[in-house]
Amino acid sequence: MQSPIRRRLAGWDRKRAGSVAALFASLATTALAVDPHLNSIAPPGAQRGTETELRFNGARLDDAQEILFHNSGFEVLKITEAKADHIVAKVKLAADCRLGEHLVRIRTATGISSLQTLHVSPFPQVEEVEPNIEPEKAQKVALNVTVNGHITNEDVDYYRIGAKKGQRLSAEIEGMRIARGMFDPFIAILDAAGNVISRADDTALALQDGAVTVIAPADGEYLVQVRETSFGGNNNPYRLHIGNFPRPTAVYPAGGKAGEPLQVKFLGDAAGEFAQTVTLPATPTIAADRKHPVFAEQNGLSAPSPNYVRVSPFPNVLETEPNDDPQHATATTQPLPLALNGIIEKDGDVDWFRFHAAKGQVWEVNVFARRLRSPLDSVLTITDANGSQIASNDDSGGPDSYLRFNVPRDGDYMIKVTDQLSKGGPDYIYRAELAPITPAVTVYLPDTARYDTQTRKMIVVARGNRFVAMLNARRSNFGGDLAFSADGLPAGLTMQAEPMPSGLSAFPVLFEAKPDALIAGKLLNLTATATKAEPNAKPVSGGIWQNYDLVQQGNDGVFYMTHADKIAVAVVDELPFKVSLVEPKATLPRAGSLNLKVVAERKAGFKEPINVKMLFNPPGVGSLPDMTIPADATSVDYTVNANGDAEVRAWKICVLASAKVKEGTAYTSSQFANLQVAEPFVVGKLDKAMTIRGEPVKVACKLEQKTAFDGKVTVRLLGLPPGATTGDKQITKDDKEVVFDVATAPTATKGYHKTLFCSATIIEKGETVTQTVASGGLLRIDVPKSEEPAPKPAAAPPKKIAAQRAK
Repeated sequence: MQSPIRRRLAGWDRKRAGSVAALFASLATTALAVDPHLNSIAPPGAQRGTETELRFNGARLDDAQEILFHNSGFEVLKITEAKADHIVAKVKLAADCRLGEHLVRIRTATGISSLQTLHVSPFPQVEEVEPNIEPEKAQKVALNVTVNGHITNEDVDYYRIGAKKGQRLSAEIEGMRIARGMFDPFIAILDAAGNVISRADDTALALQDGAVTVIAPADGEYLVQVRETSFGGNNNPYRLHIGNFPRPTAVYPAGGKAGEPLQVKFLGDAAGEFAQTVTLPATPTIAADRKHPVFAEQNGLSAPSPNYVRVSPFPNVLETEPNDDPQHATATTQPLPLALNGIIEKDGDVDWFRFHAAKGQVWEVNVFARRLRSPLDSVLTITDANGSQIASNDDSGGPDSYLRFNVPRDGDYMIKVTDQLSKGGPDYIYRAELAPITPAVTVYLPDTARYDTQTRKMIVVARGNRFVAMLNARRSNFGGDLAFSADGLPAGLTMQAEPMPSGLSAFPVLFEAKPDALIAGKLLNLTATATKAEPNAKPVSGGIWQNYDLVQQGNDGVFYMTHADKIAVAVVDELPFKVSLVEPKATLPRAGSLNLKVVAERKAGFKEPINVKMLFNPPGVGSLPDMTIPADATSVDYTVNANGDAEVRAWKICVLASAKVKEGTAYTSSQFANLQVAEPFVVGKLDKAMTIRGEPVKVACKLEQKTAFDGKVTVRLLGLPPGATTGDKQITKDDKEVVFDVATAPTATKGYHKTLFCSATIIEKGETVTQTVASGGLLRIDVPKSEEPAPKPAAAPPKKIAAQRAK
């Protein structure tokens, strides 16, 4: 449920609700605080079924209008503060609010903030109380709580709990996963004497975060220790779950059939494995990088974070031990497609499966292990019925194995799964899906800079203005054009998009808001649909699957990322500038260039430079990365160039514009303009030429007319070496050759000069077009014989050799 601040809030009277609405209206009209940023939420999580106060820290938040939660289960009850660097809100979490990570944004009257995470726990929240840096000063807490703490440099936090002999004790930390910066935590459970019972740094399930589970060996008190792995720290926040809740490290089988209940075993918990039935969603997760969260529950307690499974449209096959060799392979008579599930239970373990396939079938074989947070580094092998290898793979599926199996003949085949380093353990689960070749597509907004994964990953359109986004498509197992659509755009906002051609994976989509469009926002899906479908098949269609690299450490890579299936779209207050692209009347010929004019409309008093960039260049068309309209100007010429292989067709182009407004960066775009890439007007071939310094030479260019033009065209011979000059020539559409009279100075640079090219300037419909007619010309310049150096006299032979000759 989206939570608008402007709603009539529970417990408020009409007068107070009206005054807050007036406050926001005032801020929106006076602040113009574009480009809001959300840097953190404090505390970084809350307990479901409770009301809590959250502080949203950032910049340019004072005209906030709405808190956007990507999932249901949240209701904003009251806003207690709204300032530029933070807002404070009282938020109610539903009793059935999904546990784990949630994505949050702030919508202001002038923008949408960057995305942050909020983690929902099943347990009461406790704040860390310093000093707790020594075991003797450990903070005493009850079981089954979530502690919100911080780690400073060389800091160690201790918490004291009580337990009975035989009772399970679990601790799990969320440090890297709350995405507040680079923080690699370490946790341990110690006895009262300080002896470590269990410790964890990185884990397969929790990534750079740790989780431990033990059975208390005796009645008494125990300590939970938290620190940064190498005793660093920079006031890093963390959430520490402590209790006797279940904390399995794996779930088996690692997936099931969509829409059906799945009986699973949770593995890796100190109290032993236990069974649970989970209900899977009706829609299968076709995309290979998607997983479904399931939460272990036992004795009325839930794990604070999930294990993961696949949701597929086909049935399971579970391994039957022993299946360590081809003779004992787990055999199935079920027809393909299906999913093979197993556990590499110990070092050196190998699992074999036998299945039947028909000649000519093609199957995608995808192992899911690391992608489901299993420690298994899989190696997949397909053999014939006798065990002879047909294909093998290690890491083609990212961290997991993948291959495409073309069945050579009817018969039985076998699959072998093992670990690349021959490792194994009770939680080394995997799932090998043998699926038909299924076309699929998802779309996303790309990163705009190397280490910036949030800028322009939302659609923000000012009233009476436009915004262009590059929508990227991930096509799988099909080609073809894609049509884009968006349902439920805010009132007064429209979307324009040409079909994306089959050879492209990124294409511009333009949004435009009416001058009186309602200032509002939504989280919604953008859909890509194949414009052509196979006979008797539904068109391929897919929506947003957007990545956010939340913790990135330069060249060391991404340490934590999340995904969303919706993007934020909003209409915001008008901006003090607007740009338009003058639609060219002339065509852009292959091997040619054309100046586009970008015009800015400025409100009185707005004198900031405006940066403009071609967000999309058609295939074979290039331009400078960006241009600037100076503060005292209202236009700039932007040159585009087409190479000799540019695709001949009409394209929709536009420019993205940005400028500083107050302390933020505001974005807008021009309208779509038509750009026609065309055949060249004339092409040619330069003849080779040779001369002597100081002597004239004629350089001829044979011409072939491609596109008719009116009147005379100026052509130039360029790339001459220093000391060689010539004048311009004019041609008509009937000329077959142009000859340039080249003069060479006595000091002209001698040698072979292969840099000559011929350029034409054409006036088409009143606009200037420049086109390369020919290139690769050769001019050889020699020196006169009188200037050639005299030959050197032969060197006298050495005395010894001369004496020998004299004999």
